[in-house]
Amino acid sequence: MLTHTFFLCKKEKELDRYNFLIKQIEILNLNNVSFFHHIWGDEITKDIRNKYCRSDDIMKKHGRNMIQNPLTNGEISLYLNHIECLKYIKKNYTSGYFAIFESDAIFNKSYNNDIEEIMKEIRNINTDALIVYIGQCNSVGKIGDTKIKLRRYLNDDGFFAEGIIWSYNAVCRFLDHFEENQLIDSPIDTKYVFSKHIFDIYSSVPYLVRQGSISGLFNSHLR
Repeated sequence: MLTHTFFLCKKEKELDRYNFLIKQIEILNLNNVSFFHHIWGDEITKDIRNKYCRSDDIMKKHGRNMIQNPLTNGEISLYLNHIECLKYIKKNYTSGYFAIFESDAIFNKSYNNDIEEIMKEIRNINTDALIVYIGQCNSVGKIGDTKIKLRRYLNDDGFFAEGIIWSYNAVCRFLDHFEENQLIDSPIDTKYVFSKHIFDIYSSVPYLVRQGSISGLFNSHLR
């Protein structure tokens, strides 16, 4: 099973999302769960932006740039929250598999059974640095499979970062890559996709969680 599950959620700023997550955690009887938060969008200063947002190379690969459509404070804070959560994992564990969910994650009713199947498949993948998207995405989300399975990332897939499983080695490898240049040059979900040289990327078919902001349950914090 998963070693630990983290929710990137600040109760004081998003009480509706927090309460909804608590309700889902209780219904699904999830264990080894923590809420994690490092920085909120209104805490992103000009100095923070200048320190990290020095390039838009990855953004340009999907038709966006820092002049016409720059990263929002919400996108920068979400990126830094992911990074700090990964740092926490690296510091406090030496192995395992970790799920990181964003605050608007909505779980499928079959999540517990599906995650068991996912973990069985993960153990059969011969790689030491793995991330698995288990959230909704543009193409995989339309596939009508009923039996959960994994497939390799395809270049035309569009992913969202509402639910990702990390192997411990992938955590360490991504942090090493980030700490080389301390650069935020895209939203966090796009950065993962364009970091295929760092680790192996898979996705679950069908997805296990979807975004509450896209579904209309919550307002988006990113725009």
